[in-house]
Amino acid sequence: MGILSGDIAALVFKPIINDGSGPIPLDGQMLNVLSEMDGSKNLGLIARTVGMNMTDIRVVISKLMELNVIQAVEETSPVLDRGFYDFLTEQLALITGPIAPFMIEDAVKLISHGESGIPRNRAAELLEVLVRQIPEKTKKAGFVEVITKKITELY
Repeated sequence: MGILSGDIAALVFKPIINDGSGPIPLDGQMLNVLSEMDGSKNLGLIARTVGMNMTDIRVVISKLMELNVIQAVEETSPVLDRGFYDFLTEQLALITGPIAPFMIEDAVKLISHGESGIPRNRAAELLEVLVRQIPEKTKKAGFVEVITKKITELY
């Protein structure tokens, strides 16, 4: 299986410096995605930032890899801190009430597979898991906006 099989939301890439071998044919989507890559943001966050779904991101990443302008970064991101979880719990509790801490605990277990903590670059993945559990569209949209802003501040 290749690097782009399965869930790619947590993958992190960084640009590769071109050796000057000539122009590189990039379309608008490729440029948008490439401009967001800094070696710390994961594809889930980048997709949300540029307004693309994960299927389209997968296609763009595949093209960028074929052109040899990006490379995968090993996951060495610091973990989300208590302040982030407190903020997340507070915001989710506004929508779901007292079950928010339990929802977050379950989502963390799902993402981390029992490991301690979630790397910062997987915060968007945590958001995705939680958002799936919010049925009302307007509340979901507001929650996504607030938490995405907080995630962006992590970088």
